[in-house]
Amino acid sequence: MQTITRLLAGKGRFIADETLPDMVHMGVLRSPAAHGRITGLNTAAALALPGVLRVLTASDVAETGPLDCRETVQGLDGPMVEPYRGLLADGKVVHVGQPVAVVLAENEAIAQDALEVIDLEIDALPAVTDPETAHQFPPIWQDAPENRSFRWETGNIAETAELIAGAAHVVDLIVRHPRIAINPVETRGCLAVPDGNRLTLITPSQGVKSLQAALADCLGLDPASLRILTYDVGGSFAVKIWPYAEQALALFAAQLLGRPVRWLGSRSDAFTADAAGRGRVDRARLALDADGRFLAFQIDALADMGAFLNRAAPSIVSANSVRPYAQLYHIPGQHYRVSAIFTNTVPTDAYRGAGKPETTATLERLIEVAAGRIGTDPFELRRLNLIRPEQIPYITPMGETMDAGNFPALADRIHAQADWAGFPCRKAASAAKGLLRGGAVSFHLHASGGSTVERSEVRALPNGTVLVRTSAQDSGQSHFDSLALVAAKVLDLRPERIRVEQGDSDQLEIGGGTGGSNLLPVAGQTVRRTALAMLDQARAQAGEMLEAAEADLDYGDGIFRIIGTDRSVTLAEVAEAMGEENDPGCMARLDFDGIHTTWPNGAFACEVEVDPDTGGIRVDRFTGITDAGEIINEPAALGQVHGGIGQGLGEALTEGMTFDEDGQPLTGSFMDYGMPRADDLPMLDHDWVYTPSPNSVINAKGIGELSSIGAPGVFLNAVMDALRPHGIEHLDMPLTPSKVWQALRK
Repeated sequence: MQTITRLLAGKGRFIADETLPDMVHMGVLRSPAAHGRITGLNTAAALALPGVLRVLTASDVAETGPLDCRETVQGLDGPMVEPYRGLLADGKVVHVGQPVAVVLAENEAIAQDALEVIDLEIDALPAVTDPETAHQFPPIWQDAPENRSFRWETGNIAETAELIAGAAHVVDLIVRHPRIAINPVETRGCLAVPDGNRLTLITPSQGVKSLQAALADCLGLDPASLRILTYDVGGSFAVKIWPYAEQALALFAAQLLGRPVRWLGSRSDAFTADAAGRGRVDRARLALDADGRFLAFQIDALADMGAFLNRAAPSIVSANSVRPYAQLYHIPGQHYRVSAIFTNTVPTDAYRGAGKPETTATLERLIEVAAGRIGTDPFELRRLNLIRPEQIPYITPMGETMDAGNFPALADRIHAQADWAGFPCRKAASAAKGLLRGGAVSFHLHASGGSTVERSEVRALPNGTVLVRTSAQDSGQSHFDSLALVAAKVLDLRPERIRVEQGDSDQLEIGGGTGGSNLLPVAGQTVRRTALAMLDQARAQAGEMLEAAEADLDYGDGIFRIIGTDRSVTLAEVAEAMGEENDPGCMARLDFDGIHTTWPNGAFACEVEVDPDTGGIRVDRFTGITDAGEIINEPAALGQVHGGIGQGLGEALTEGMTFDEDGQPLTGSFMDYGMPRADDLPMLDHDWVYTPSPNSVINAKGIGELSSIGAPGVFLNAVMDALRPHGIEHLDMPLTPSKVWQALRK
């Protein structure tokens, strides 16, 4: 595909590639303490270094606004508590990595030298790092007693309580989901450029319009005076959606100095200053009747928010966590309650799946434990409780409507393709080698969401190409190619003739960007409708040019023909006649209209071998079946599935941020943070099934987060299945060799 070919040829354009003459380099002094009062901040030695232009502290940026949330959650006790979050720490610090001062210098080396001679004195305060014990500490923020921002709940609460009270079996479990350092391959960065009365910010993002609005608000600018440009993005997984202090500070500095200002984040910055993912403790309960049918599912969660509320974090731990709450299962009672807890750590926010991987893994773990306790086969217990095709459209107790899916057929398919009937033989073969084999099958579902603020433009050009503009933003998922394929199918053109443009706020009137697996459900559907509208305009013009009625015209391969004759005109000729430079020209521009929620779903089967002598885990087999509707761009879709599985493996087996009692990260680099490697996974056996989505005019379902929602639970359950004969019912993620070895020794 075009995008992949360009990147493989080394023609990508990333933030580290951006340089300009007379460019200033920005360095950020970060707090080395998790919590404390700033008692001294002396920048004189830094300012004295040759090549240092300015050193900015909180007083210098006092007139800028805060980086606040874009929404408010109304909790059980009233509105959420949202601390003021200035660009630079003022008076106290609340997490390691919080920006305290900024150095502006002629080059990176000078900036780094200057950071090292700033004298920062901090009087340490007790650091809260565990949401389960946060209530025992003095409040980080005075108006947040017990370090709680809000409590929130939803579901059919009374009915759930009644069903639990009358259940034959009730399984209770605490499932702890580790805090994840998101770590895209390209770190954050930005280049701020002054241009007369305007400012331009070049930065990796997932949508330039939302970033433009947030940064303009923070700096008190007219959004029209701020241009945001995003070129190639080396991965994001939501971490680059949000506005950050460094972007606002670079813009402020560029305006102050009248020179371009660049900041490039290090990997250390990524661990201590990027929004983190996950970080939830679920006190969960599953109720079943005497026949094993699910009656109720309940979670009382503690969500680690970090020291501030990040941009979308309140909704991630509340409403976003419950959209596909019970997954593919029919569970009449559903209740979710969450307490959002402040800790002295970097704030959390969305990470691929945005609250749903936690809920899904908790449910799948409960089902596995329930099967063990009541003495039934876990696969058959799941199959018994799947939503039946005749129940669809299915309205959940959380108020969502599933539009499509054949879940019993999905179960049959995964059972056959994974050779699940052969698992006992493989288990015996592993035992003969002195290894513990475990296996699990799980099911998963997503309700695609994200912003529906999309205005697509499709314009035919006299050179024979077609321009598509969208507010969606590629961050490695091949958006360019996918949208080109959508437009090419409508226009009956080769995809190479479609040019997709993204990432320039000057070319977009509105736009919500990419997130929530919304590319095809939102931008894809809108591009299709817009291409059809453009084609209708072109057909009318072609009729005038050929002196024929529109009904007498046939169209194909970019050519309008009078039916039954050899008279024709090309789309390019029509575009030339309508005028490339004129507005509208041969162009249509439409906003999204319709339903953006689709329900992609799937099943995973995983088998692992555990070495009881070392606790080492080897994933031996992994099979996946995915229903994502019509697959528009299969290489990209398969890459999305594989990537989510890899991230799910990391979450379950290797990854997790840990802190000491002073709030210092113990996992602050790739030397001690367990990123999954390629050889941690076997060859992945994956196939597609198809059910159309009534909610999608292109029959495509959002796929970006689906596998990351389903993967953590199946890895966790497979390992626990291997350990269960040794009396080990549950361990918290990540299941590191040390943790497994110690559990076996106990």
